[in-house]
Amino acid sequence: MDPNGNMTESTKPILIGERVKIYPRGKKRIYCADFWYDGKHQRRSLKTRNLKIARQKALQLEAQLIEGELQPVPRSVDLNTGIDAYLDHVTTGNRRPKTITKYKGFFAIFQEFAKKNGVFRLSQVTLAMVDKYRAFRKPGLSKKSMHNEAVMLKSFLKWAKQRKYIRENPLAEAKFERPKLEPRGGPTQAEVETILKKACEPRLTQYAVLAFTGMRSGELQRLRVEDVDLKDNWINIVSREGAETKTGYSRKVPIHAKLKPFLEALPKTGPWLITAPPSRKFPQGDHCINTKHLNENFQTLLAATGVAAGRKTGGFSIHSLRNSFETICVNASIPQRVVDTWLGHRSDRSMGSVYYKLSDADSQAFMLQVPLGTGAPAADIGKT
Repeated sequence: MDPNGNMTESTKPILIGERVKIYPRGKKRIYCADFWYDGKHQRRSLKTRNLKIARQKALQLEAQLIEGELQPVPRSVDLNTGIDAYLDHVTTGNRRPKTITKYKGFFAIFQEFAKKNGVFRLSQVTLAMVDKYRAFRKPGLSKKSMHNEAVMLKSFLKWAKQRKYIRENPLAEAKFERPKLEPRGGPTQAEVETILKKACEPRLTQYAVLAFTGMRSGELQRLRVEDVDLKDNWINIVSREGAETKTGYSRKVPIHAKLKPFLEALPKTGPWLITAPPSRKFPQGDHCINTKHLNENFQTLLAATGVAAGRKTGGFSIHSLRNSFETICVNASIPQRVVDTWLGHRSDRSMGSVYYKLSDADSQAFMLQVPLGTGAPAADIGKT
C-alpha cells in the first residue's frame, strides 16, 4: 500500500488459475489466498513469503475447489488444551492406571519443554521441534524409554489430526526403531538364597514371596488376606477395580513348600496381607507397603551381600527376583507356558496361548518340581 492506502504494484493480487488470487499481507509479507467457496468469501494464509511456493500452494487450492474437496482449516488449538483432552480420552479408554500415570508424567515434561521453546499451540509442533525435544531427553533415558515416548507423542498427534485439531500430523511418516530386547536376568539361585539368608523381617517375608512366586512388587503390595489359600495351596493375584494388575487379568500361583512357612507366620488381621511398620500417619501399622522403599531396601541388601545393585549400572532391582524365578523354573524344565501362566505374561499372540490351559492339578505338580532353595530349610533362612 502507498501512503494514500492504494495497492502498489508489488501488492496487487495475482490470479492463479481461474478462482484463486494471491497477494502478500502484513509486515512479514506472508502470502494469502483470496477466493470464493460455498457462496462465501474466503481468505487463507499460505504461510510463506516465497512467491514460487505461494503459487504452488494456490494451484493445489484451486484443484481442491474444482474437485469440491476443499479441506477446512483446523481451528487453532492450545497445546495444553489438546493434551488435557487427549489425557481424558486415554483415561476413558481401557488403559491401566499405571499406564495413565506414565502418560501424564510424559506430557508434563513435554509441555514444560514446549513452553520454554515458545510452542503454545498444537499447530506449532513440528518435526524439527520433536527432534529437538528428543535430543533434550536422550541423555537421561534408556533406548526403550526413548522409543516409548516417541510412540506416545506419535499417537497423540495422530489423535489430534483425527479430531481436526491440526491439518497434518508432523510424525505421520516418522519411523522410530524399536530397540532390541536384551536379556536382563536376575540373581542366580545361589545368590537368591544368600540374599534371603541375610535379610531380616519384615522384608525377609516380602522378598521370599517375590522370589518364590515371580509376582510384581505392585501385586505384592495389593495382596489381601483372603487372597492366600493355605488349605488348597494357592496365592490368588486378583485384578480388582482401582487395583488392577498390569494386564487386567487375575491369576493364581501354587504355594511352594519353601514359601508356605512364611505365609503361615503372617498375621491375618487384614485387609492387607503385607503391611508396613507403624508410623505417625498409620500408628496401627495397617497400611500397605511402599514399593519404592521396598526396592531401595533390597538394593542396599544386595550391596551388603556383594551382589550387583541398580539396573543403570548393570545390577539388579527388586523386579529382578521375577527374572530369577522364571530362569530357575525354565532351567528346571518347567514348560514355558506354565511359567508364563504363573507370571501373568500375555504378550504371546500364537494360537498356543489361546488353546493351552493349565489345570490346577498340573500347576501344583509343576511347582513341586521347582528347586527353589538348595541349602538351608525355610526355618533357617534369615538366621545369621
